[in-house]
Amino acid sequence: MKRPLAATLILLGSLLIPLSAPAATIRAYIADFTVSPADSGDLKTTLQRLFASRLSGDGLSAVDTPAEADIIISGSYTLLGKMFSLDAFARNAAGKQLAAAFEQGDSLDSLIPAVGKISSKLKGDIVKQYQQSSSAPPAPVVTAPASEIVRKETTPGWTSQRIAGEQSSLASWGTRDFLVSEENAVRLYRQDAKLVLVAEATLPIRHKIVAIDATGPDRDGKVLAFVTIIDRETPASRIYAVQNDTLKLVSEDLPYFFRAVALNGGTKQVYAQQMGRTEDYYGDVFEASYAEGAGVKLKNPIKMPRFANIFNFNMFRDPSGKSYLTAFSESGYLIVYSDSGEELWRSSEKFGGSETYFQRRDSDNERAAGTPFRTRFIDQRISVTDKGEILVPQNTGFFVLGNARSYSKYSMVSFTWTGATLEELWRTKQSQSYLADYSFQPGSRELVLLEVAQKGGLASKGGSLVRVIRAE
Repeated sequence: MKRPLAATLILLGSLLIPLSAPAATIRAYIADFTVSPADSGDLKTTLQRLFASRLSGDGLSAVDTPAEADIIISGSYTLLGKMFSLDAFARNAAGKQLAAAFEQGDSLDSLIPAVGKISSKLKGDIVKQYQQSSSAPPAPVVTAPASEIVRKETTPGWTSQRIAGEQSSLASWGTRDFLVSEENAVRLYRQDAKLVLVAEATLPIRHKIVAIDATGPDRDGKVLAFVTIIDRETPASRIYAVQNDTLKLVSEDLPYFFRAVALNGGTKQVYAQQMGRTEDYYGDVFEASYAEGAGVKLKNPIKMPRFANIFNFNMFRDPSGKSYLTAFSESGYLIVYSDSGEELWRSSEKFGGSETYFQRRDSDNERAAGTPFRTRFIDQRISVTDKGEILVPQNTGFFVLGNARSYSKYSMVSFTWTGATLEELWRTKQSQSYLADYSFQPGSRELVLLEVAQKGGLASKGGSLVRVIRAE
């Protein structure tokens, strides 16, 4: 009897000993890489994407901001003659260097293998530096369930032919004409059997278009196009008159961000916000108007709650007429605020998602992330219909790691407010493209969608298309 009793006690004792938990995931933020010479195309973004894909997994996970990170990874690419040197460093949140690696090569063909070798060395050294306590719980894996309310296509819609390049912004005004822009050009297209180019305007190379919006047409058929432009690090926006198949520049070097919004599902109105010395979006959002000879006039300010800005907000009313403001958080969660700015609800999934951005010098970011610039992404639009529906895009896929973003599929999602939560009504079938921008047409209840079908890279400029579907 003694042996069975002893064996039982040993077995019970072993069950009381806590098992070693897996090491917690190390949170990594990849900062912008310094590229020299500076005119090396899209190499800065390409390096971020390459390092992001090779460093993710095996104990490392991506986070969107340096504040969330355990480690910051930064580096530099230097081209000297035909030779390049690629250097990368890993630092903890306090700035202490944990790992470093470099590789050299004699052509771009050697770049991807060099990134792989550096990533492998960095990952090994980082994991050694972050041996987790045996009591640390494993990081939870959260998988958002796919919606069961998939909208059925009543009609096939309309799809354009391929447009060369990665287009980033779109504006429409209820006719078969719409504006599409890339970084340095605005083009007026007409929807026919194919997409027909009607007019275009090119901008100086130092200008970067980050948004385009439009209002009208007025009694004379004129549409005003508000083009938000960043010149180096400050807004230098323009207004074009779209009339008689032309784009006429009527105002330039305007210190405002612009966005056309239909508050509470009403008439679309252009709003403006300024940039501050340190804040990307400064102060209230104002209703904006333009008249030839009088310039831009601002009135009726709207106070923005936390996270809300000119690009990512809208307002809706419940059946009783009570108004709410909705916006995206910096990480992409959809938030509903009361009229006093109190947060009432936040989504469990991320929505929106954009690859369009501008940069500003930031000494604090240089100390934390190793780069003198901070990157601010332009949020996606939130549309509200006259029925009180809230329409938002949801870009997903491939990877999103800090400033390295590359989306590969999207859906449009419709919500309604229950009084306590936003309840999903329907979502479109997932498309295998990145949605750069979209516009909702209340008269026809159509969605005009600007998709990037192929990303640009070292050997390709990429390609885009426009799709028109019913929003019901």
